[in-house]
This record gives sequence, structure tokens and C-alpha cells, in this order.
Amino acid sequence: MVVDLVTSHDFNLYAELNHRLQTADKTLSDPPANVYAVACRGFTPRQRWIFQAWHNPLAIGQPLPTLPIWLRGDLAISLDLEASYERTCRALRIA
Repeated sequence: MVVDLVTSHDFNLYAELNHRLQTADKTLSDPPANVYAVACRGFTPRQRWIFQAWHNPLAIGQPLPTLPIWLRGDLAISLDLEASYERTCRALRIA
């Protein structure tokens, strides 16, 4: 999982990963968004490697997405990034 919140650069690690793996993701804009969240997994059912991704461009002021975290091939849990962010802000007393 990558949550890229750095707005001072023009680089998208997920787009570079797609390039390196020679995969295509129709949710990537051209040019790719600078801020985004993505969860990825690779697995090999029936001897064929498959890459899956849940890509979400982010926008300032908009809620963060919920993404899967894969614990093993058939087991994932959901990570609610917005709820995690809000709890962290409250715990750190950040307005």
C-alpha cells in the first residue's frame, strides 16, 4: 500500500511500478496524479502471475478512501484511511 501525500514533486511511484511491470491501469491519468493512495497485490493462481491494484487519486478537502490490505491470498481486511486519519488527529490534538 502506498499513500503518497507529497505535493511538492511530479513523480508517481505507482505509475512507475506499472511501467516496470508492463501493466496498465485505466485509473491513471496522463500525467498521473501527484497525490494518491493505492493498494496492490500480486498472486499466482494456476501458475499465472496476476497483479491487482486499487488506485485512488486524492484531492485536498476530500475524504480518504478505504483500501484492502491483503494478509494472504484469500484474506483481506479493509483499512479506512479517513477514519484512521481522524483518530490520529484527535489523538495528537491536531485541528
